[in-house]
Amino acid sequence: MKEITSTKNPLIKELLELKKSSIKKQKQMFLVDGEDFIFLAHEKKLLKMILTLSYQEKYDDVEQIIVTKPILDKLSSNVNSSSMIGVCSFFIQKEIIGNKLIYLDGVQDPGNVGTIIRTALAFNYDGVILSNDTASIYNDKVISSTKGALFKIPLYLDVNINELKDKYCLVATSLHNALNYKEFKNRDKFILILGNEGQGVKKEIIEIASYNVKIPMDNIDSLNVAIAGGILMNEYR
Repeated sequence: MKEITSTKNPLIKELLELKKSSIKKQKQMFLVDGEDFIFLAHEKKLLKMILTLSYQEKYDDVEQIIVTKPILDKLSSNVNSSSMIGVCSFFIQKEIIGNKLIYLDGVQDPGNVGTIIRTALAFNYDGVILSNDTASIYNDKVISSTKGALFKIPLYLDVNINELKDKYCLVATSLHNALNYKEFKNRDKFILILGNEGQGVKKEIIEIASYNVKIPMDNIDSLNVAIAGGILMNEYR
């Protein structure tokens, strides 16, 4: 079994490059930290390599490299370093299926994106669609914030929302000309659209939506998108 002891090893340098979003996209690879994420990636058949302090028998079908703690510290994105780092391939894009979906329109904060994905899984939604200007699902903070949910719920990228308007009821969040969210009743087959933290859902998407909904509130004029999304997902599940 291969062993690496230097942080200057060419392979380690190559893996460190995967911290850059452009290199992740080019290589179609990303890193995960820790046993829980590695287990889920292995179940999904996305795990290609493990860097570990000691041999892991349960992953004997995956290439393993024994490394030192300083190497794991260097590769880890966590404050507390992991005992294992996994190298994973990107998800394979599949056809959109299901009756209850979430669409993230330009949601920028990785923590919000990860939290929404995790909440969608908790409330039994069938998948999450991410616009091209939403934070990447391969961002380290997105991955961490999902707490593993990104391996358990279908995620869809590079989707044109216009192509779904005839198949689904599009429900956009908006502060203007909108129903109280509890009044939306057409819940058989829909996509709940959550917008950018500052600008909300884009005007062109609002215009094709079947319904606009809002959450009545006092003393403030808006909620964090992940909190608003949680309230709506719970109501419509």
